[in-house]
Amino acid sequence: MILFALALAFRVPLVAQSDVSGVVLHGEGGLVTSLVLDPASPSTIFAVTARGIYRSVDSGARWEARQSGLESHSVLSVALDPASPGRMYATTDTGGVYTSTDGGNRWAEANRGLISRYVGAVAVQGSAVYVGTEAGRIFRSTDAAATWAELTSPTPRVAVTAIAIDPSSGVLYAGTNSEGIFKSSDAGSTWVHGTGPASRGTIWAIVIDPTRSATIYAATYDGLFRSDDAGATWSSLHRTPKSSNVLALAIDPGNPKTLYAATAMGVCKSSDGGLSWAMLNSNLFVTSLSLDPKATSVLYAGTHLGVLKSVDAGASWTPLRLGPTLGDALTAGR
Repeated sequence: MILFALALAFRVPLVAQSDVSGVVLHGEGGLVTSLVLDPASPSTIFAVTARGIYRSVDSGARWEARQSGLESHSVLSVALDPASPGRMYATTDTGGVYTSTDGGNRWAEANRGLISRYVGAVAVQGSAVYVGTEAGRIFRSTDAAATWAELTSPTPRVAVTAIAIDPSSGVLYAGTNSEGIFKSSDAGSTWVHGTGPASRGTIWAIVIDPTRSATIYAATYDGLFRSDDAGATWSSLHRTPKSSNVLALAIDPGNPKTLYAATAMGVCKSSDGGLSWAMLNSNLFVTSLSLDPKATSVLYAGTHLGVLKSVDAGASWTPLRLGPTLGDALTAGR
């Protein structure tokens, strides 16, 4: 039941236990649920795994655990503060929110005013930090998580699974685990429900086009959806090959028609804005994607067995910690 609740509410796919026992990051880890690159220094990567947070400062060649202060909790997601180098936020399943001011070396609890301790979604924009909980609550901090204030809930008692912030306007988007996407133009005081397919169902991720913020993508259990009017209406894109369960999306900032989708069967790529797709790898449950903003041919994929890296826009992939389990899966998928 715990694994199922985690899978449903906070974008971790339900995978058989034997599937996450391969050799992964630094010989440890497990299912990778999130990958975050430091936008100022993309050679620094953080991976959230079933056994904690790992950091690489050399583009994935070596990894070290970064768990000091988090040992008693399962981490669900992390976010970096782009305006404050070294400041990070981690959400957990039992401990609420933790912060780090030294790039993840040490973590401290930051829950003053935060009622729920099961926090899955987090987003940072300027001085504001937003988090969403399993109980459908959204909280905001304007002092680097020293204190929290609860906002109006877009849909009470339905878990908030994703939060995104338009960097140009501050508009908030919140995804839920059964009621689709909601939008707030007043920092979370009121919410509007859009129309179309993304107004219902389970939302795993919300991604805003970095070149045109009115274009928004929603990765969902039922496929990939796009809005071209800042979330007012949504339309369905062509289904990705083999699986309609899209868990994450990466957009090439230099060519926003180039999309990469993480699915329950592998990574897919579109070169025409999602009208058509090609399978790049298969036989892997891909949960997260991260694109190097300074070298957009470099792509990282988090899977149920570890992390993969591509340096040629997904044409080929290398396991960052090659083990027999992950190697066998890659060979079978060719």
